[in-house]
Amino acid sequence: MEYIMKIIGTLSILLVFFGSMYNLHAAEQYAQKNLKFIPKIIRYIAYGIGIFCSGYVISLISGSFS
Repeated sequence: MEYIMKIIGTLSILLVFFGSMYNLHAAEQYAQKNLKFIPKIIRYIAYGIGIFCSGYVISLISGSFS
């Protein structure tokens, strides 16, 4: 049972990580095409907040499975 929980925890962390990376990529592509009026610095601050939140979720997941 412990082995299965470690696999589920690892898969959850990978899902959060790759999902957030894809989301950042898709958001940047959309912003370059349609949101030219928003300054880059504002977009990058928003991306940084998203990365921080993803890191927080990963730490919660790893804490609950350890």
